[in-house]
Amino acid sequence: MTIDNYFYNCSQEYINRIDSNLHNEVIAAIQDMPKQKTQSDINRYIFNKLTNQGWSYDSILPGIENKPLTNNRSLCLTSSTLKADWHSDYAKAYGKGLVQLEVQFGKVESMFKDFCGFQIAYAERRLLLGIEIVMSQPHQYFAHRKASVSGMAYFDIAKETLPIIGLECPIWLIGIRESKDMQR
Repeated sequence: MTIDNYFYNCSQEYINRIDSNLHNEVIAAIQDMPKQKTQSDINRYIFNKLTNQGWSYDSILPGIENKPLTNNRSLCLTSSTLKADWHSDYAKAYGKGLVQLEVQFGKVESMFKDFCGFQIAYAERRLLLGIEIVMSQPHQYFAHRKASVSGMAYFDIAKETLPIIGLECPIWLIGIRESKDMQR
């Protein structure tokens, strides 16, 4: 996979200060992923990679056979003060605080909900970093099923919109697309 990065209110140095392995850990979870046929296949692949690295998760995905032995779902909770029952897909506590991660292959509106969740957790002084993983070129990656990606969140719309909506929280936006050798 080819990875696009956009650091909103943060930098790779900031991420490395949270934990020196954080950047490489997240990239490793997606970088070697082979071409997948569906969004669900990508989600399962990332689930297995992240949970094997100790990330907690909100819920088990359909088709997951080896359920991780430990999970602290409360880390995924968006707010500890509001009565909203929102959870991020994944979360991990580091020595300096909490990182939450969303894998968004749904509609653009769902991506903005993820951003709101990051902002709420950040405003409560719980979140150090929100990570959003989206497709960079969904129509190209899923050329065989274009109808299923209509309105899907994608890297450029997130990158262009984040500075306009003016969130305070640090967000690492990651776009994934197939590498040139995958297209052969």
